[in-house]
Amino acid sequence: MLENYLPIPILLVMSVLQMSVVSRIQMNNGSADLILLSVAVWGILDKKRSVFFWAFFGGIFISFISAMPIFTPIIPYIFTALLTQFFQQRIWQAPIISIVVVVFFGTLFQHAFSFFVLLLNGLELEWLTAIQAVSLPSIFLNYLFLLPVFVLINDIHKWITKEENYD
Repeated sequence: MLENYLPIPILLVMSVLQMSVVSRIQMNNGSADLILLSVAVWGILDKKRSVFFWAFFGGIFISFISAMPIFTPIIPYIFTALLTQFFQQRIWQAPIISIVVVVFFGTLFQHAFSFFVLLLNGLELEWLTAIQAVSLPSIFLNYLFLLPVFVLINDIHKWITKEENYD
C-alpha cells in the first residue's frame, strides 16, 4: 500500500531537482529527465503495477512546471511505464540492460510526442535539427544521470519492499 503513496514525495523532490539543478546542465538544447529515469527504474525493479502511479504523478508534476500544454507529459511517462512492464517480464535477470533500453525508447517517445504536440499547436520544427540538438543530447544526459537515480530508487525500493531472505 505504501508503494501507492510513495511516489508523491519522491517525485516532488525529483521534479524540484530537475527544474532547479539538472535543467541547468545542458548539452546543446537537451537536458536530463529525472522523472523519466525514476519511472523507468521503479518499473523495472517493482514486480507490482505501482509504476503507473509513478508515471501519473510524475506527469502531473511536470505538466504544472513545464511550458508544454497541460497534461502532455503524462502520456510519455505512461508509455515508459508500459515499456518497463514489457521488459520486466522478458529480461528479468538483467535489470540494467532493461533500464538502458527503456530509457532510450522512453526518451525518444517523449521527444517525438512533444514534437508532435508542438506541431499541432502551430509551431514549426525541423525534425532533423530537433533530433540532433535536443533528443540525442537528452539521451546522453539521461544515461549520465541513470546510475545515481538507479542507486537512489533501488535503495528506496529495497527499503519499502523489505523482501524476506530465505537462505
